[in-house]
Amino acid sequence: MSAAEAFESTLIRRGLQATTISELTRFVATMDARPLDRLLDELPALAEMSTSKFDLARAVFRRRARQLDPVEREQLRMHSEEVAARQDVIVAERIRTLFS
Repeated sequence: MSAAEAFESTLIRRGLQATTISELTRFVATMDARPLDRLLDELPALAEMSTSKFDLARAVFRRRARQLDPVEREQLRMHSEEVAARQDVIVAERIRTLFS
């Protein structure tokens, strides 16, 4: 069972089901509204999505991270690394690209 199947949040369901521009827009809007701590919990499932959907998620995550002060951004990077360390190699590498 994939992380996306095991963790069925509204965000993940919206991302998995998005096929039109308006659905992708709602997916991005949901990510924008989601607290960063919840996004961190959902990173593995986001990283298992298609490349285009993960690219959207990465862009939103990076934009939101840039808005943080440097200390908060480093804490976010460290927490993301902890999440990545518990994943398989491919998902972990995708998560690590959030800060590269």
